[in-house]
Amino acid sequence: MRAAAAAFVVILSPNPAHLGQLVRAHVQGPAPAAVNFAPFAVRTHDGSDYVLQCLDPVCVPGPGAVVVAPRRLHAVVLPRATAAQVSRPLRSFRRQTAVSAPSYRIAPSTLRVLTLVLAALAVAIAAALAWPLARGLVPRRVDRRSRLERALALVRASLRRDADDRRRALDVLGRVLRHGPLRDEVLALAWSGPEPEPARMQSLIERAEGAG
Repeated sequence: MRAAAAAFVVILSPNPAHLGQLVRAHVQGPAPAAVNFAPFAVRTHDGSDYVLQCLDPVCVPGPGAVVVAPRRLHAVVLPRATAAQVSRPLRSFRRQTAVSAPSYRIAPSTLRVLTLVLAALAVAIAAALAWPLARGLVPRRVDRRSRLERALALVRASLRRDADDRRRALDVLGRVLRHGPLRDEVLALAWSGPEPEPARMQSLIERAEGAG
């Protein structure tokens, strides 16, 4: 709406407006360097165009519109709510009922991956620590035979194999026996020219058992 002055005219848009709404003012005609728009405050200024805003109590409308007309302005301020809406606020005004979206310091998908990795690492560490204990619980077969008994068993088993195995078995037996004629005879048979004969080896086994 236009408000006339002696030398210039101010056109407000929009007019009427709501409380706190930004209003554009255009000055037509020769105007002083500083135009007073009180109670409106100047937010921006570009040549003859101004952006105004009124937050003064005089601009607060009541149940109906209020006319603000100081000096060269004639502004109409409309209420944002009707008297009926104010009398029944629970029905008339919007209320925030939707739950806002949650925020996380760590995304759930990232946290899930980290948890799985840490769980797998914990299982691996626990298995590594428990393995020696678990292995100790498994009964181990202990050979309680003497060295002589094991050597004689090796010679007996070699009787069914080739000459090289018999020679190696006799050599083991000769190293186990104490120094003496029987030891020398066993080692001589192990590494003599002819192949060790099973019959002679059996005789040496019996003599070694008697010596043991």
